[in-house]
Amino acid sequence: IKNTEDDLETNYNSQVSETKDRTEENMAYQKNIADLVEAEALLAQALNVLQKYHTKIIDGKFVQVSDDPAPPSTWEDTYTGRSGEGTGAIGMIEFILGNTKKEEEAAHNDEVESQHTYEDIMHSLKDSEASLQELLVTLKQKLAEAEKELQLKSEDLAKTEAEKAALEAYLLKIKPGCDFIDENLDNRIESRGQETESLKQAIELLKKTPVYREAMEAQHQEVLDECQGICTKSEDHVD
Repeated sequence: IKNTEDDLETNYNSQVSETKDRTEENMAYQKNIADLVEAEALLAQALNVLQKYHTKIIDGKFVQVSDDPAPPSTWEDTYTGRSGEGTGAIGMIEFILGNTKKEEEAAHNDEVESQHTYEDIMHSLKDSEASLQELLVTLKQKLAEAEKELQLKSEDLAKTEAEKAALEAYLLKIKPGCDFIDENLDNRIESRGQETESLKQAIELLKKTPVYREAMEAQHQEVLDECQGICTKSEDHVD
């Protein structure tokens, strides 16, 4: 049970830790996305301004759309003013803007992957938690049953010990008499034999007395009952 409770505590701490890390990651992601979106907006605004401010080339000639001075009439080369700089700046901003959008897309993808990973981990932790809780319930039930059985056995043991103590006390109480019987057993056996023989002799002497004979005769006549008059002379006809 202790190990299962420890595993449950570890599981809970893991869920808390994973949720905390995921929350912090998501907050960092939201801040990063906000910064990227803001940067994209600023870059798009700067690009729009530059595109409006700088050049248009028609038939290979420079067309002024800004405040750059017009080229002199005797200038032989094609005058571009600061259009080269503008074109370079526009290209740089477009490059940065493109990378910023790629970075935003990568951040979105990373966030989706991190969220899926978090959900998978939490699902596994929740399943493990449910199994551990079920195991804990089973273990506690078994513990309760074992404790109940132990209590019953303890009660039985206490009862048996009480009976044993009572028996020992009784044996201690009758011990003197038992010792006396044991010590005088041979004498008692011899005396009992003598008593039995004397009793047999007394019975034989009693049978020879007139009183005994009269009693036996009276009992005999009582058994004959109704045929007493006939059987008094002779009992030969009696089956």
